[in-house]
Formats: sequence, structure tokens, C-alpha cells
Amino acid sequence: MAKVIIYLRDHEMTALTDLAQREYRAPKAQAALIIRQELERLGIVKAMPSMGQATGDQKSASDPGKAS
Repeated sequence: MAKVIIYLRDHEMTALTDLAQREYRAPKAQAALIIRQELERLGIVKAMPSMGQATGDQKSASDPGKAS
């Protein structure tokens, strides 16, 4: 995994830390998530499948031929 150094102002670091605590993440993990989500939103990287899609929950719910 690559390492990136990001310079933040004090109030930006405080906001990142506050958000990370609310989301039960380390500030580094929160920053990585924010960056990845923005890259996905811009279409620069492919979106990672959500947990529901990875387990096949979406397919079974939308497959008309499959009994519920």
C-alpha cells in the first residue's frame, strides 16, 4: 500500500479526527476512505463492491427467477 503525506490546518485535522471518532475509525483510515470515495465519485477509480454485493444479497433480491 502506498503512503501519502497530507498537510492539514489545525481546524481541518480536528474535523477529520472528530469525524473518524464518530465513524469508529482511525484518522488515517478516515482520510483514506474520504479520498477513495471522492476518486470513485469522479469516476477516476472503480467503485469497490459493498458488503451486500460481495455476498450476493443484491443478486438474489433482484433475480426474478429466484424464489424468495
